[in-house]
Amino acid sequence: MTVDIIKERLQFYKDDIKRDLSQLIAINSERDLTTKQDNAPFGIGIRKCFDKMIEFAEREGFIVEDFNGYAMHIEYGEGSEILGILGHLDIVEVGDIEKWNHNPFDLVEINGFWYGRGVNDNKGPMIGCLYLLKVLKELNYHPRKRIRLIIGGAEETTWECMTYYFNHNEMPIYGFSPDGDFPIINCEKGIGYYCYNSKERSANDGLFNIVSIKSSKDITKVCDYLIVNVQTQFPEKLACLCFSSNTKIDYDNNMVIFIYEGISARGRNPNKGENAIFKFVKDFKIIEKLDTRSKKLIKFLDKYFVDSLYGEKLGLFYEDEETGCTTSNLSYLLLEEDNYVISFDYRYPKGVDHDKIVNILKEIGNENKLELVVIKEMPLLYVSPDSQLIIALKTAYKAVTGDIPQLFSKGAASYARALKQAVAFGPTFPLDTTNSHRPNECINIENLMKALLIYSEVIKLLT
Repeated sequence: MTVDIIKERLQFYKDDIKRDLSQLIAINSERDLTTKQDNAPFGIGIRKCFDKMIEFAEREGFIVEDFNGYAMHIEYGEGSEILGILGHLDIVEVGDIEKWNHNPFDLVEINGFWYGRGVNDNKGPMIGCLYLLKVLKELNYHPRKRIRLIIGGAEETTWECMTYYFNHNEMPIYGFSPDGDFPIINCEKGIGYYCYNSKERSANDGLFNIVSIKSSKDITKVCDYLIVNVQTQFPEKLACLCFSSNTKIDYDNNMVIFIYEGISARGRNPNKGENAIFKFVKDFKIIEKLDTRSKKLIKFLDKYFVDSLYGEKLGLFYEDEETGCTTSNLSYLLLEEDNYVISFDYRYPKGVDHDKIVNILKEIGNENKLELVVIKEMPLLYVSPDSQLIIALKTAYKAVTGDIPQLFSKGAASYARALKQAVAFGPTFPLDTTNSHRPNECINIENLMKALLIYSEVIKLLT
């Protein structure tokens, strides 16, 4: 069973892969708890997507189990041990529909790419892996381990799908998640999503009183939009106080409205974005006659976060030669009459002590009379370069591409973290642009086929 034979069979099924994938893309499988019901804990869209995938798998004669809509698996082969291939069918929101070149729920093929929400993250790779199992079955490949496609419904949100699944199933001995990048991500940084809360009420004791701040409440991204409402009897005077040239200003009686726009980026890459909160702080820290609460807030943000993308100001910067350095991202800021919330994330490589992180953040909070809230934490994933899994992945990658694969670290979170021995592995190749989580999400068709060939070699090596 050579690579060439598998490649030929996958090419033969390319139109079928497209047909099935188009049916998955047509289903809006964004989390929607307003439609939550029995066997649909994340909403009816994700349930429909599961049902469609089950239909495809049963059509091909595979063993399929559904775990109350939290997760499902598709299995091929026999043996006491399991090789897990982990992915998901839930998607992120479409976002600004005007930025899409076509309907995000129609699979469109243009110049060797398939376009649609979820086509890369992660429906395309899941359909591709199903067809890879179909090809292996047709070629009478008999693995010594069971091969399981483990598919979740809450990867983009809470991950409770994996908790539920592994409460009811044994852990695979090895695994990989086709929900990342090639060559090999053997380290996913530890992640902490936190916020500082204050119950301090506004004293309205300034010449200029900030009465509200609003931003998009997304803990996973760089803050790219901020609205600041300032009450004052001197609106023109406030507007003249050296604001940056791109600040948008509006007026509503005694209210001055400032609109800050940045550039969105994923929280793990704050250097690729432009934080709107930073612009706000730089504008307002020079104003002397702000209300007392706003002065304290701005001073705090400036001291610990502004222009500090790697945790330097928090006293949490660290760099590991093998797995990279820490990052810090300020994700949103909300202020009302009687409280405010500062949300941020911190990601760390191998060599950082988790307890030390939390202790330092608590100390900062205590010193500034702020409550630290842990929203979500994900421990670091690290698989040794000498492990059997990594050796197999390297061998498979080189066999198909001819290139010697390098190991690297990312701040992302894949389902690989759900296993003890697993990594994110493709399907995105270096220089690919997929627009995952953004408008016009796409996948290079031939590169998807190449990824499936690499996966076939991994399966042969590990089973």
